Amino acid sequence: MDTELHCPRCGSNYPAETGYFCPRHAGEELMPVPDATEPVASEAVPEATTGGAPAPECWSCGARATDFRNDRCTVCHQSLVPPALVISFPSGPVVLPARPGSVELGRAGEYGHLFARYPNVSRRHATVRVDEEGIAWITPFPEAPNGTFVNGTEIHDRTRVRPGDQIRFATDQEPHVGPISESIRQPGLDR
Repeated sequence: MDTELHCPRCGSNYPAETGYFCPRHAGEELMPVPDATEPVASEAVPEATTGGAPAPECWSCGARATDFRNDRCTVCHQSLVPPALVISFPSGPVVLPARPGSVELGRAGEYGHLFARYPNVSRRHATVRVDEEGIAWITPFPEAPNGTFVNGTEIHDRTRVRPGDQIRFATDQEPHVGPISESIRQPGLDR
């Protein structure tokens, strides 16, 4: 058994008693000390650490897991389980981890920090939901006066959204331009 483990991020070696993670870099997994005589391929994952199974690939950044027992990416720290839905807004992503699931979007609630700088986004602007079959829906709140748009068209009722669609809350006119998402992703269905 190795008496030391290696942090690929800082290049330091630590006693095996330290544990499985670098004490200086939270979440950075320690590895066996690389052999100094052989170059280390950055994409090669030793078969011993995967148990012969293919190493999972992170849905978020594409990095390969360094150990098949990992449940989080060692690069971006996202769960290796692909979420049901990802909507990336300029201030950050909205992630529905599993289906069925739903979340209210607006200046209040769990994702309120993403919309706080947009005065024309209502406190409760819309609900995004993924049903049991993996179908994603957006439903605007009637009391959100500045509108909810999918691919540039204002919606008034529950509307299906698909990968590649864009969501916009509120007007796209100055002085208060509303947030526009990047294309919607459903990594759990992409595989």
